This record gives sequence, C-alpha cells and structure tokens, in this order.
Amino acid sequence: MANPVDISVLDAILKDYYIGPLQEQLNNEVMVLDMFEKAKISWAGKRGVVPVHVDRNSGVGFRAEGADWSTGTGTLTPGSQETKQLTFTAAYLYGRFEVTGPAIAAAAKGGTASFIGALELEMDKLKDDVRNQADRAMTSGGRVVGFLNQHKAELGAATWEFAGDFAKIAAAYNTKGSNINVAVVDCSNNTLSGDTVTYEFITTLAAIDITHAGFNPTNGTIRLTNALDTTGVANGFACALVISDTTNADLNAVLDNQPTGIYGNLGYVELFGVDRGSVAAAAGDDAMVLQSVIVNMDQDNSGDGDGEALTLVRMQEVIDGISITSGMDPDVILMNPLDRAQYIDLIQGNIFKPVEKATSGDGGFLGLSYGGVPIKAARNVDRGLMLFLNTKCWKLAVLEDGKFANLDGSVLARVSNRDNWEGFYKWYYNHYCYRPNANGVLTGFPARA
Repeated sequence: MANPVDISVLDAILKDYYIGPLQEQLNNEVMVLDMFEKAKISWAGKRGVVPVHVDRNSGVGFRAEGADWSTGTGTLTPGSQETKQLTFTAAYLYGRFEVTGPAIAAAAKGGTASFIGALELEMDKLKDDVRNQADRAMTSGGRVVGFLNQHKAELGAATWEFAGDFAKIAAAYNTKGSNINVAVVDCSNNTLSGDTVTYEFITTLAAIDITHAGFNPTNGTIRLTNALDTTGVANGFACALVISDTTNADLNAVLDNQPTGIYGNLGYVELFGVDRGSVAAAAGDDAMVLQSVIVNMDQDNSGDGDGEALTLVRMQEVIDGISITSGMDPDVILMNPLDRAQYIDLIQGNIFKPVEKATSGDGGFLGLSYGGVPIKAARNVDRGLMLFLNTKCWKLAVLEDGKFANLDGSVLARVSNRDNWEGFYKWYYNHYCYRPNANGVLTGFPARA
C-alpha cells in the first residue's frame, strides 16, 4: 500500500520551473462505465426491487362459436401474467487519500511555481482511480470471472481454454494464499437448444492452479486441478466460470461486496435471487426466459467447442439468437482493443463505399460496426470474447452518487497523533440487467499474439 504523499513525493510537481500541467501516463478510459451511467436511476431505501415479466397468460386459444369453455377439449382455463422480482443491494466503493501537513503548506506557498496542489493531485486522481475500479467491475464484478468454451471430458487435472479476468483470479489466489475453488455453469439456452439441463452447475472443481504453465493469460488458458465433463453442454454454447470458494473470509469480503458485472448478469445460475435454470423449471418455478445467449465458436456444431477463428457467420448467429429469445437486437458490441485486428481481417474485401472523388488512403480502422451495430473497444472487456449488449436493458442503480465524504462539514479529517490529514471518496451503487435474453456473449476465438 502506498504511503501518504509527502514533500518528497511532490518534488516532481512543486518546481521552480515547469512547462505545463501534469502529463498523464495512465489509461483512464472507462467506456463501459460511461455507457451505463447514461441509464442511471435512483432508489429509495437500502434494497432495490425490480419486477420483471417472465410468462404470459395461458388462458388464450381459438374455439368454435358458442363452445362451452368449461369442459372437454374446449376447456379454456383462466390464466394470469407471471412476474418475478429481482432484488439487490448496493455495493459500496471507497477510495482513501492522506497528505501531510508540510506537503499542504508547501503546495499552498508554491504560487505560480506550483502548478498543481497536493490536494488537487490526490483528490482528482483518486476519483479517476475509483472510476477505473468501477469500470473493471462492470464486466467481471462478483464471482463470475469469465467463460470456458470447450466441450470435453477430463478425468483429472487439465488445461482449458478460458476468456475472462485472469488478474482477478490471480488476486483471489493472493488473497487466500492458495488455489481457489471454482464451479462451472452450463449456459445452454433452453429456448434455442431445447436442452433440459440449462443454467445449472456442472460440478465443483478442486481449484484453479495459477502456478502451473497452463494458467496463461497470453494463450487464454487456465489449469483446473480436478475432473470436469462439459460434453453435456448443448452444441454451440459456452460455460460460465464462478469462484465458488467460501473458505476464506477475506476472499468472501472481496468478492461478495462487489457489484455484479456483465458476466454475472448474463451467466450466473441466479439473477438477483431469481433462479433461471432447469432446477427451477422442474419445480414449477420457471424463469428460463431470463437466460442469455452465451455461445462459443463451435461454428460447425461438432460439439467439441474448441477455439476457432472469429467469423461473421457466428457473429450473426449470436444476433439472431438474441432476436429469437427476446425480439430485440443489440445496439453495441464490445470487445478488447487487441482483438479488433481479427474483425478487421474478416471485413477486408467486404467493405463497400462509393468513390465519387479522389480521397486519401488510410490503412486502418477505428470506427467499426457489424450490420449497423457499432463495435467499440473497451480495455476492461477481456480478450477472446465479444459482448453483444442492448444497453436499454441495463441500469446503473445509484443509492448515493460518488463524492468525497463530508465529515462534520470538512472533507479532511486529522489523523490521530500525526501531522497528517485524510479523507475518502464514496459511491454506493449496483448495476443490473432486467432483460438478459436481449444480450449475448461470443467466446472461444483465440487471442492472437
């Protein structure tokens, strides 16, 4: 943990001579967060409750003129609409800062020779750090950290293709001090596959072994230490990887106090307390309509699910699947900037632009789209996957907007027994998708070196 900023830290900015303002070297892009903030809502109380429509009135049908609705084949039983309630609480995000008294005094006395003060540096940049943390949580917040695409049966330890938050897995390992237990969710979509086992845990694994060469973010692979059989997952569909380890209190605090990210909203067995899997359906409490379209690059439907090169056909199938399950279309596709080259390869020779006059040549692309849906590159979307989102179905539920805490009328509080002052930034919020079937994930195309 960094020490409180003091005069030695500020020497680089409290100068006798300077040219301009602080030159930022860090990537502060928070595209996903910016996108979600456009749909910000507030709630009253500590808990958010969102009603969702999950089933139609079954009392509908054609009958003969004058038919008796109460008996025989002509029976028409009154029905009703079915709703569920998504229930969630806010996640509490904090950022702390601390400065010494002499550092504040030196900045205050700097005049024109001090182009940025100690508090301005610490407080303004702390807000950037908080937003950066929030943007990372937008995708992998909570316990769902990514997706497995392969369909295979392993009798013991094996390496698996994985697209997701490798850094979060490594951090969880460091927090616990040993390998972490995980579980795998069969994300077969019943509407598209007709599969009877959907959105259910396949098995609980022993651990992810991050010390093995098979844990390789560059190659997009992880090492699982125990047997796993995903051959029962319907062809073309992927699995969600969930950190199921609850044996360490520190790890539980880290994971369970985060907001639920896009991966969890789309791939976990439950959606804020509503079971959307086959177990619930068997019990007569069907919420399968809340399943997303989470597919792999098994374009030939061979069933192996091994990673294959990205194709336009498979991208179209994701959009078509979303249309079938929800009647809606995605309005943005998110991917990692390092994966854009694969898509550019696909569209070479398929771009049509009328040439009416001479133009300058340009060998690259920044603005991309597919079928009119913009493709945007976001650094906190992990490599080897695409997120097909309908942003109208997402909300950023804010219990309290981000701000510096005002403690008894002052942002700064004296640190006991030291000539130091501290403060903190706070933000109470969560994010949820009330129509996950209008969103999808495509995974299983290998990262290119």
